[in-house]
Amino acid sequence: MPEKSIHKDEITLREAAELSGYSADYIGQLIRKGKLPGRQVYTNVSWVTTPEAIDAYMERSSGGAEWFDRYMSLERVQTLYQWVSGACIAFLLLFVVFLLYVLAVSVDRSLERTYVTHSTEIATSYDAP
Repeated sequence: MPEKSIHKDEITLREAAELSGYSADYIGQLIRKGKLPGRQVYTNVSWVTTPEAIDAYMERSSGGAEWFDRYMSLERVQTLYQWVSGACIAFLLLFVVFLLYVLAVSVDRSLERTYVTHSTEIATSYDAP
């Protein structure tokens, strides 16, 4: 059964939110999921945790940011951007060439049909008595 009071070393979700930069709802969710130590206070049907638990969670969760900073430096991001931009430009150029090919084939077939129709009319006019 939950205790009815907050100990002096515990902080409320609102205080934990101010300390961490996360929302109070998110911190409560972390406590309920067991990712952050905390407990429910019976009188307010609220949750409490400790500043040390918040600090420890923030240390654990910042590992992804350190990895990103280590492997995705500004130079790498710029290089990646250049490669992606180059690939997009190459793809667009290939697409334009494809569209020009389709247009050329369409015009060629249209001219061929016109030529065949015209030559058939001429041949028919010579054959007529």
